[in-house]
Amino acid sequence: MSMEKLIELQGIDTKLRDLNDLLGDLPSKVDELNQQEESIKNSLVENIERMKELEVESHKGEVRIAEINDKVNKLKDQLFLVTNNKQYDALMHEMDHMKEERTTIETETFSFLEEKETLTESVETMESELGSLSNDLTVRREKLESAISDSAEEKSILEQQRSEQVNGIDLNTVSIYNRVFEARDGLAVVNLSGNGCGGCGAHIPMQKVTEVRANTTIHRCDVCGRFLYSENNSVN
Repeated sequence: MSMEKLIELQGIDTKLRDLNDLLGDLPSKVDELNQQEESIKNSLVENIERMKELEVESHKGEVRIAEINDKVNKLKDQLFLVTNNKQYDALMHEMDHMKEERTTIETETFSFLEEKETLTESVETMESELGSLSNDLTVRREKLESAISDSAEEKSILEQQRSEQVNGIDLNTVSIYNRVFEARDGLAVVNLSGNGCGGCGAHIPMQKVTEVRANTTIHRCDVCGRFLYSENNSVN
């Protein structure tokens, strides 16, 4: 097999890589914003649910405080009806217990109100962030879809060409090419640079240079592993 097919494969892969580079980091940015949007939405739902819980708990507290106030008033009325100290002390003890419970509930209710106020501010901030994020996402998605659409046809043609090209190269060589391509930043086939590797610059022995230029066999750089070819097919 001559180097021609590998050179053509490198050309196709370079074009495919350039197409992907045209999109830049837009896909990852869109994905990142999608995750950020999802995270804010989840937090928003959690905060709103917590606010509902606080509403219920606050209402329960208010109802219980009203019950306690009613009970304390009734106990006060009973104080005038007692006939001995034992009954009086029992009523006072019950009233003190009720007042302690009321103080505890009032403290909890105040804490619920403070938490609700903080959550309300958080929800407003998140809703604002979500609006800005959604607008940013819309613009980026449109750019991404446009870029993908513009390059889709060309990419499809190149991928078809690549498939046809690979079919004409033995599997072992394709496997080596793919490994070198990934390891050497998308450059697996390079032109000689004088008597050196056009990829890493390493010196190539004269005998190998001659054979590369004569296109008699496939050679690779001993240092970087890239396939070598020469646009000049004869020794100078």
